[in-house]
Amino acid sequence: MVEYFLTADEPFLRGMGVDPDKLPERGAWLERLLPDLLRPDTQKQAFYLGWDYRGRRVGHCNVNQLLYGERAFMHLHLWDAGARRAGLGTEFLRRSVPLFFQRFALQRLYCEPYAANPAPNRVLSKAGFRFLERYRTTPGLINFEQEVNRYVIDRSALGHPGA
Repeated sequence: MVEYFLTADEPFLRGMGVDPDKLPERGAWLERLLPDLLRPDTQKQAFYLGWDYRGRRVGHCNVNQLLYGERAFMHLHLWDAGARRAGLGTEFLRRSVPLFFQRFALQRLYCEPYAANPAPNRVLSKAGFRFLERYRTTPGLINFEQEVNRYVIDRSALGHPGA
C-alpha cells in the first residue's frame, strides 16, 4: 500500500485528491501503520485488506477512524491500471464490505471519495452505498482541500443475518 502511493506519479495522485508534498517518508508511514497489526480488533484504529486477482495483489481497501461496534470510514484503491474499468473494483468492494461489518461489528460504513474522481463514486453507488452529501474538507493527512462526496452503507443494507 505504501509503495502504491510513494511510486505513483503526481497527476495520478492529484486525480484522487492526494497532495504529493504531504506524503510521509516510507519509514515514518510504516511506523504509524504497524502498531495496529498487534492490536486486537476492538482497539484497531485502521485495518487494510489486500485485493488479489489472478495471483497478484492489484489493490486494497482499508478502514480507518474505526470505532468498534459503531462505524468506520473506508478507502478503496485499484493499484493496477489494467484491472480498472473491468468491474473488479465493484466486485472487490462487494466482498470487502461484509468482512468489515462482521470483523468490527460495524453498524455503518462511510466513504468520502474526492468528488472530481468519478471511478470510486461510481463503484460505491454500484456496491449499494447511499449518497448523503457533498462538502468541502481536507479529508486526511495526505490530501489537499477538496470537495468530497459522503456515502454510507448500513448493516441492514447487507441483506443477510450475521453481517
